[in-house]
Amino acid sequence: MLSHGRRAPTRGRGTSMPLLLLAVAAAAVSLRGAVAATAAVVDPVSYLAKVTAPSYHVADVWAAYTPPANHDEVVRAAPDTWEVLPKALDKAYRNPCWTDESGRFRCMPYFQIIGVSKCGTTDLYGRLRRHPDLADGAKGPHFWDECPYPPKGACTAPPNGDFDGYVNLFEKGASQIKANPLAIVGEASSNTYTGVYTFVRGLARLKTNVTLAQLIHAAQPYQRQIIIMRDPVSRYYSAFHYYRRKPSEPFEGPDKFHERVERDIKNWNACVSRHSQQECVKRYEPQQLVKGMYAEFVEAWAAVFPREQLLFLRTEDYKAAPREHLQAVMRFLGMRDLSDTETDGLMKLRRFNAQSEKYPRMWPRSRKLLEDFYRPFNEKLAQLMGNDPRFLWADTSAKAAAQYADAATAAQVA
Repeated sequence: MLSHGRRAPTRGRGTSMPLLLLAVAAAAVSLRGAVAATAAVVDPVSYLAKVTAPSYHVADVWAAYTPPANHDEVVRAAPDTWEVLPKALDKAYRNPCWTDESGRFRCMPYFQIIGVSKCGTTDLYGRLRRHPDLADGAKGPHFWDECPYPPKGACTAPPNGDFDGYVNLFEKGASQIKANPLAIVGEASSNTYTGVYTFVRGLARLKTNVTLAQLIHAAQPYQRQIIIMRDPVSRYYSAFHYYRRKPSEPFEGPDKFHERVERDIKNWNACVSRHSQQECVKRYEPQQLVKGMYAEFVEAWAAVFPREQLLFLRTEDYKAAPREHLQAVMRFLGMRDLSDTETDGLMKLRRFNAQSEKYPRMWPRSRKLLEDFYRPFNEKLAQLMGNDPRFLWADTSAKAAAQYADAATAAQVA
């Protein structure tokens, strides 16, 4: 399992993956007893007690950083990054900032919300943005995964789509940080976590063995990463509707969704029959099905970033206790505590990008297919999260079953 203890960021590659995998194997005890308890009730805030504030300054980490053995390969994946990175960071600021040779004050993100798409990243970032010490950043530029190297135009980082353009996205935030040295800036590109094997400034698997985590860590070894995960069945259903319709079009019915479920699972099984499971994860198809295999991406991030710099949250718990989760995220980022009045203001904000309540209900047999498919991935994730049964999503499964039962009863009465 992943350790929850505090430790300073390590130099080079970070956590040993053989040890991590041995811990997972050792933790492969039965969770069935915990499943029953979880299905009954989940304390949405209990896991937040493990969240700790930063124990380091970014300037010190950057000064002490020792490149890993594959550093040359990492640089070749995106050499424009190293044309911009400074030799030293300005320790007068909490955020990674420096003054370049032209005298321009520049800053990079202190943190990223790296995933997962359709799990509440927009809402989390939108509320954090109201904190007085969070400077203006970029919600989702998707630079690291989508803007290719060599650059082929502006992409999301104008004018050229290169790393210099990416840093320019935080120019306004840099001016705010200049005036408030305690401020930080961040971004929230929600495909970064699950695209770790597949995208490194374009399609990674076609050009390099470097992972996206290795590239980001080499550029910013001090950066803090936030991952929020939702019941993969619900996430998949939300993505199905979100990506398949225009706002003016009606939602497709449960029959069309069931067809997609069967087709995606069939295609995944066909891939695994020809290749290894890890290879199929890297192929990232069917994309929306793969994105819910959260456990398969932990290894890549834990291999380079210390546990202290990774925060894993659950969407359902965030929704049930948003105040406590926002306070935990602020603690994780080393931000000052807000007053009750300030926090109340965050709680009054409308939910950002919330659409799932509008979707027609999936068929029970569609849910069962997906629950059966994701079960081994959820079990592995629960073990990686310290044998935490909340990541089995037994509670959401039980809730859905109760809703189906209520609907069937109502239909009989009618």
